[in-house]
Amino acid sequence: MTIVLADTDAYFRERLKKRLEKITGLHVVGESSGSEETTAMILNRKPDIAIMNASLRDGRGIEVLRHIKRLMIPPIIIIVTDDPSRDDQAACSLAGANFYLEKASEGQKIIQALHLLCAPPGQVESAASPVATLAD
Repeated sequence: MTIVLADTDAYFRERLKKRLEKITGLHVVGESSGSEETTAMILNRKPDIAIMNASLRDGRGIEVLRHIKRLMIPPIIIIVTDDPSRDDQAACSLAGANFYLEKASEGQKIIQALHLLCAPPGQVESAASPVATLAD
């Protein structure tokens, strides 16, 4: 599976990329920090998964989410955030996010979500809600 990472925090992207490289079958095919760059990267590279912050450098991460979810076959979207709120989570859910996770406290859940997504079909039950939080 291919992944695009989009977050303003280069340190977060690098740390996450190192963790993802340890998961067999996952390949990071691009990184970005702004909405236009992220949109172009997703349209051109057609990743299976996009891990992105709802607040990209120019503050339009939710617009990227809305745009790419209109694609014929959109990638799975994992929204990561520094400052979660119910309103933000609801907006991301309505825009089509598959997962919504807090970067600081749910870093391991990002990795767990990717392990679930890489599992062979039929071995993982689907989440009950459109935005799965992978609660312990």
